[in-house]
Amino acid sequence: MTAMRILRRVLASIALAACAAGEEPAPLHYRIQASGSDLRWELPATLHTVHGIAPEVSGTVDAEPGSGGEWRIQSRIVVPAAAMVTGNSSRDRNMREKVLETERFPQIVFDSRRVAADLSRFKKGEHFTVEASGELTVHGKAVAIQLPVDVYVFPDHVILNGSFPLNWRQFGLTDPSFGIIKVKEPMKVLFRLKAVPASDKP
Repeated sequence: MTAMRILRRVLASIALAACAAGEEPAPLHYRIQASGSDLRWELPATLHTVHGIAPEVSGTVDAEPGSGGEWRIQSRIVVPAAAMVTGNSSRDRNMREKVLETERFPQIVFDSRRVAADLSRFKKGEHFTVEASGELTVHGKAVAIQLPVDVYVFPDHVILNGSFPLNWRQFGLTDPSFGIIKVKEPMKVLFRLKAVPASDKP
């Protein structure tokens, strides 16, 4: 779900600012909220572009301050594969049973690894872009990806927005072509993730 490492760095900048002001940094616990988040994809095909959405998305980010200004941080984004839909029940059944094999591989997971960012602009009302990299696991196979992510800072939440190309053959998936509709690579994944304090209710 990439985006989580970004959020971790954003949160770390808050704590560092607190240190500069003479305050002791506190642990930070955030989660991705499904309400207010949007994850979808566009798959080029011979007759039209197939549009899909993932109505269920979750994730967590936990940051613990350590010695020397370092942080111990864990996070990930998770999408239930069986919940994804394209608007065509037959195509969706083919996607779940033959392509993604959701009973064997129920989750699509993104684990962030590294973020290149200048977070000096992390202030309420600000917007800036970071470069994120991590591993996306689909159908049991992890593939490294890298992408720019726009970060929007609000008083009570953070929005992580971006897109990236994805080649389904990298994950060893069966050709998702359906009937006379032949699909092409790459597909485009678009996301808008809302991160809120973990203590907030959905």
